[in-house]
Amino acid sequence: MQSPPGDRSRVTLSTGHEIALPLELSLAVGGVIVPARRRRLEALLPAPLSSLAIAPGVGCVALVGIQYHRVGGPSDETATATTADAGLEPYDEFAVIVPAVRGGRTTVPLAQLTDAELGGYVHWLPVTTEPSVALGREIWGYPKERIPITITDGPRGIRTVVDGGDGKQVRLEVTRPRTRKTTIDRDWALWSYTTMNGDVVRTQALLRGDLAVGTPLSTTLELGPELQTELGCWNRPLARLYGSRVRAWLFDGEAVAEA
Repeated sequence: MQSPPGDRSRVTLSTGHEIALPLELSLAVGGVIVPARRRRLEALLPAPLSSLAIAPGVGCVALVGIQYHRVGGPSDETATATTADAGLEPYDEFAVIVPAVRGGRTTVPLAQLTDAELGGYVHWLPVTTEPSVALGREIWGYPKERIPITITDGPRGIRTVVDGGDGKQVRLEVTRPRTRKTTIDRDWALWSYTTMNGDVVRTQALLRGDLAVGTPLSTTLELGPELQTELGCWNRPLARLYGSRVRAWLFDGEAVAEA
């Protein structure tokens, strides 16, 4: 399977790593969507973003554990990587993403999406290595910080443990689908939003692979009290996302408005 067509550029990080964009990734992912108080989420978002409403006064948050198998470098495992395109060592990541709309004219659920762009604002993004912190912050403005994270892709599913301290602990287990009927093998184009140098930056990611989206049966979630209060969310998953063999391409970001 070939990567999407397009020009490739290179960025050198403060760590000395040279990164080719779009950044090619392979990963395993296990996450859930939980309901949250929309008023609390609105306070976390920069203009012109607005929290996606799923019910009057209720928004949602995506909590996702990601285990990267490859970060950049040659896509062919038999290829020989040079120093410039060797990529980064694999690492683990936990994403707290607030689904949001840009350009919406109403807060009415469903109608909010009319003539609006749907994406996700990255609120917190702990990772396990220093080079991955530089990668996210210097290119896209992702709010990365190094924190102990353990992600296990086992026979029962993907288990994520985050030791953020100060009430920001997370324990999340997303079960493996029992059948392929719940999986969708196709491309997913997603927008993420961050703030960088006073601007809102949007970045496109293309995901490809067997992704299971469905009910959160047998999914378990425990959030530390500080994180739960900060997000105004409940430990009641509404849906789950699971994929053990996913490829992705992360493109260069663009500023869309002042934060």
